[in-house]
Amino acid sequence: MLPRSPLHLVLTALLISMSGACTSLYKGPEFVERVDRIDQDQLEEIIVALENIGPRATADSAATKRTATWIRGQLEGYGYTVIEEEFDAPTGARTPVVLVRKKDSGPDGETLEIPLGSRSSKELESEGWKTSGSYLKPVTVKALNLFAEIPGSELADEVIEVNAHYDTVSGSPGASDNSSGVAIVLEMARVLAGGAPSRTIRFCFFAAEESGLDGSRAHVERILQPDTPEVVALINLDSVGFYSEEPDSQKAPVRIPLVTWLPSTGNFIAVIGTFSTGWLGNIFEASADAYVPQLKYYSANRIGGFFKDALRSDHAPYWDAGIPALFLTDTANFRSKTYHRPEDTSEKMNFLFVSRVAQAATATVLELSTL
Repeated sequence: MLPRSPLHLVLTALLISMSGACTSLYKGPEFVERVDRIDQDQLEEIIVALENIGPRATADSAATKRTATWIRGQLEGYGYTVIEEEFDAPTGARTPVVLVRKKDSGPDGETLEIPLGSRSSKELESEGWKTSGSYLKPVTVKALNLFAEIPGSELADEVIEVNAHYDTVSGSPGASDNSSGVAIVLEMARVLAGGAPSRTIRFCFFAAEESGLDGSRAHVERILQPDTPEVVALINLDSVGFYSEEPDSQKAPVRIPLVTWLPSTGNFIAVIGTFSTGWLGNIFEASADAYVPQLKYYSANRIGGFFKDALRSDHAPYWDAGIPALFLTDTANFRSKTYHRPEDTSEKMNFLFVSRVAQAATATVLELSTL
């Protein structure tokens, strides 16, 4: 499927791939100044603060509410108005329910679901109900996606999104997965506040990623509605804090000569896209080369759609909908031994690496918002 983005964005990306970042990117002094404002200490403070909140699995409404409230406070402190998007998220749990129907009704009559054990059969009978079956009903909770925007000055209906999910698996404080991504999106929001991009920039904080990408799926359903501003690109940051210079520290789901061959040392950020949206990866890589040449990356910006492991984060619903999206990751369990474990803590992370990823992502958003 062709990218939904405006043609001039794609053409510009092709020029970048052919002629190099230095001659194709804008890289104005105001962009350099914004990128240089990314603060490594600020990133660490955010990650530690989220770690201190503790595990925040979708089923733990209290913990996720505390996290959403904290993120809201940060954004409001930067001067943003926070937008909420509520949806029903499955918790993974199921509860037994009994189906009952009025005795005098036919097969299409009124049916109610009664939690098993909450009402006695005798009581239901006395009220004119009869049992018609039972099943295990999925348990859901109300979850919140959070957003903040910088309106575009010229192309306000063309939106560049950058996102991270703020939930964790049960029992893990989620420093790398995914406080690292949240920290980058928050720090990007801080340094870009007050700017005047040509396109709208939207900072997205998704809930319920770990329970099945439910937050991003709910959001994609809404942005595909008629008369909704078009999302022309998404950058998804998920697990971007683990780094190693140790030999053989990087594993791979597959290595195919001349197609995909991840380095064996885990000291890079993986850049993952699909064949039709490789132009977006080109822009990130050109921006990294131009603004943060110290950052190593591995380019898989056209082949991600062929691998199941590349579909495990919030960019996947965008790919399914034909919206250009890029996935930036440290490769999670293929590098980190603390993935989804209680040991996923800030002391295991490399904050210089996080800072460089943040700078490259910020530069990319700036370039995309102007190209």
